[in-house]
Amino acid sequence: MMNMDYISVIDNFVETVSTPIIVIDDRSYVISSNKAAVDLLGSDFKDRHFYVAIRQPLIINLVENAFTAKGNEKENFYKTVSGVERTYEVTAEYSSELKIVSLSFYDTTDAVQANQMRRDFVANVSHELKSPLTSILGFTETLSGVIESNPSKAKQFLSVMERESLRMSSLIDDLLGLSRVEAAEKQLPTEQVNLGNIMREVMEILTATAAKKNISIEYVQEASDPLIIGDYSQVVQVFTNLLQNAIKYGGDGNKIKVIMNSIEYHKALLTTGYKVSVEDTGIGIEEHHLARLTERFYRVDDHRSRNEGGTGLGLSIVKHIMARHNGRLLIESDPGSGSEFSVIFPDRIN
Repeated sequence: MMNMDYISVIDNFVETVSTPIIVIDDRSYVISSNKAAVDLLGSDFKDRHFYVAIRQPLIINLVENAFTAKGNEKENFYKTVSGVERTYEVTAEYSSELKIVSLSFYDTTDAVQANQMRRDFVANVSHELKSPLTSILGFTETLSGVIESNPSKAKQFLSVMERESLRMSSLIDDLLGLSRVEAAEKQLPTEQVNLGNIMREVMEILTATAAKKNISIEYVQEASDPLIIGDYSQVVQVFTNLLQNAIKYGGDGNKIKVIMNSIEYHKALLTTGYKVSVEDTGIGIEEHHLARLTERFYRVDDHRSRNEGGTGLGLSIVKHIMARHNGRLLIESDPGSGSEFSVIFPDRIN
């Protein structure tokens, strides 16, 4: 049995650690545990056989293996905490000097979720790139057989190949853009930009695209040109993405209204600022889609989005840019009547 002085020292150390820790001696009894461990596993372990105290087969097996091998063992342990399943990396460390095993529970939930998001992202990118590549390869093989015998058919195939190539190019551009935005997200912008000038520039570029679909764009600026501290190219990207979405998905003959105005206070910012809204009279979006629109590769209508050349990354990019500017993206929609996408920039000049 371990000397009481040693146990006292271990107790004092364990209580200072925020990570859940349980210490078991070579008699298989718990000699020390901290409050974090009790809170996690739901019982007091002190002076009890660890079989009875812990009652978790995976952890019991981990402790036994550590004692048998006289080494360290690791396993993942899953526990529902406040209604959320969390992942813990449990490490059983054997001390040959003290002949004890210490169990440590490290919460790795966020890291596990981040890894899963990365895996999902890679899988989605692979899928998104593979689709147009498969299409291009298929038409290339077919084209070789009809290029001389059926020139009109060959021209049709070339048109499809061009469209798919452009879609793949747009996806790569958006992926690179998203990567740059995420890399700079923690760096606050430092230049002064004019929101009114930027919106007029973007509208001038996209007016011709809108006209091809018989779409009109009305611009209402209820404030003098707002000046903010921002990143010029990123603000251009925000306005471009919002207007392009309205043009692509609002439908032919849609009417787009862009409104820019100052706001005295908004609960999303807790300060004064400027609001830029892009309203359309399109088909609208069902409510259950709204919360997911800023997810990477999420599309309300996958087929329609692909036909319009959408990558599923536009609103995700907008969300990240607005986060860097301490702003917000707000989305409202009424199915059958249209949608309103708004960005709010804090007034960081005054």
